[in-house]
Order: sequence, then C-alpha cells, then structure tokens
Amino acid sequence: MVKLARARLRDRPFILSHLITARCNAGCPTCLWRDDDTPELDADAVAWLYRQAADFGIPQLVVWGGEPLLRPDLPELLAIARRAGLLVTLITNGWLLGERWVELRGHVDVLILSLDDIGDAHDRLRGLPGLFRRLEAFVASVRDDPARPRLLVNTVLSRLNRGALRRVAPVAQEWGAGLYFCPMETGRMETTGFTGTLGSLSLDLLGLQDAARLAKILKRAGYPLMATDLYLDLLEDDPALTAYACRAPRAILTVEADGAVRDCLRRDAPLARVDQLKATGGKLDDVFAFPGYRRMVDSAEGCTVCNNPDVLEVSWLWDLQRQMLEKLGRLAAL
Repeated sequence: MVKLARARLRDRPFILSHLITARCNAGCPTCLWRDDDTPELDADAVAWLYRQAADFGIPQLVVWGGEPLLRPDLPELLAIARRAGLLVTLITNGWLLGERWVELRGHVDVLILSLDDIGDAHDRLRGLPGLFRRLEAFVASVRDDPARPRLLVNTVLSRLNRGALRRVAPVAQEWGAGLYFCPMETGRMETTGFTGTLGSLSLDLLGLQDAARLAKILKRAGYPLMATDLYLDLLEDDPALTAYACRAPRAILTVEADGAVRDCLRRDAPLARVDQLKATGGKLDDVFAFPGYRRMVDSAEGCTVCNNPDVLEVSWLWDLQRQMLEKLGRLAAL
C-alpha cells in the first residue's frame, strides 16, 4: 500500500507487465498474443529492465506471454527480479510447471494458472490433451509446500465455454485459489483505430450479463471469486463497459516480447524500445518524459475499449476506490 501511494504521488506506474515471450505451446482460438516469429529480448536486456523497474520504484512485476515457461532462462530472470525487490507474479498455462517448478520455486510470489474449463473441455480449448490433469497434479504437489506462492486461476470467457464459471469455481475452491475471469479480448487499438479479429468468438451483451449474474451467485455462495462487486454490477448493468475512466496506463507499464514499450492506444507505434534504451545508456525512467507517454495516459481516460477487470479494477485502485483497497487485503490473505 505504501508503494502504491508513492507511485501515485509521482504519477508513475506501480506494475511492470512483461510479455517475456510471444511463443506458446498451446493453441487457444481466443488468443491475440501468440506469435512464434516475434523476436525476444535477450537475458541481459530483460535483467536490465527488471533492475531498472526496481530502481525506479515499481514494486510489482507480472510476467506472461505467450507461455513464459518456454524460456529456458526464466528462473534466473525471476531470481534477478526478486533480488531487485520486485514482487513477482507469473501467468502460465501450467503445462511445464511439473518439470520446471524445482527451478522456479522461491522466485514466484503469485502464480496465476489459466483455466478456461475443467477436464477434457479445458484441454480442447487450449489444444493440449492432458493439461487439466497436469494442473491438478501440480497443485497437489505444492499444497503443503512452505514456499507455495499465492495461487490464482483465471478463466477467459467466450462463446466456447459458456457457463464455465459454474464448473471452474469448485475447482478453484478445492485448489485454495482465488478465481478471476476476463471476457475475451477481440482486437487491439492501432494508429488507424480499433482492429478486431476475434469478435465472432466473444460473448454477446446478454452473455456477459449472464456471466456477471452467475459470478454474483457464486460469490455469495462462498466461492473464491476475486472480482469486486463494483465490476460485477457494472458488467451486469452496462455489459459494453462504457462507464469508467481508464487509468491503466498510469498504473501499468507494459513491455512486449521484443522490448517495445506499449502504447495501448497505438500498439503498432511503441513509445520506446528497451534494447535501444539500454544500448544508448538511457534509463527506463526516460520513457515517462516522452511526449507520447503523456498523450497516452491523458487520452486513455476517455477510452473504454478494454472490458477485462484487470484494466477496470487497476483504474479504480489508482483512484483508491474502497472496494479495491479491501480486495488487496483479500489477496494478501490467500
């Protein structure tokens, strides 16, 4: 909480979100992020990025992809982040956790497992037969581990898994995990405007309202739904989610696999590149002086393209909304 307050006073992000690779071993039809041809920052550049973030005062690192466990150097890089003082969150499909956890153990504070359904249904959605069994085995193996990270699961909602929350919630409860859900993203903002490619797979407005109502029922029944009532009420009342002021670019600095510092309103025109900053003796802090950064954070407040709770709730957290402050306490208790 103190670090959040410091970030807000400086008007600087408190989360570094790093897509450490765009490669993935899964074949999710709802994914916008997989690109096996995207180049990746080398280990030295990633280590520089993490140390710069920590030196600058960013307290939290979120590592995702793609599938981050495909990087052989991931344990060493997360160890560098932890030694620098960053709180490390890792998002993974979990296929390789059984083999790689011995290397990762102790370097991850929060582990988020993607779980879009249960059993064979989840395996089909991810294109990885046997994936659900692997996840069950991993969770069982760390249940009594004193180095067990805080565990969360995240469910992406689409037309392909209607009603999945009803099936996933008991599993999350059994695993001792908090449960997030996100309506699938269908496209991205570029210099020419919104480019959508996956709209046919997304839930319609009535489907999103049904998901919000179901989440409320499950939450009242005691299942570990992590979405705030504020988000669920908004999703039910305004499923297009047009009634919020986006502060996410103020709170989150996102770096792509190739080192591009993301401009969320112009994904094809990054604010900077990490490898170039490093090569020219620059600092991560330099990004916040670029005119493009100020334009992005100011313009984003009028953008409502994003519909997932990550964006909305981090915006409310930036505004110190009461439910979000209470949620931080629930997360700490997991």
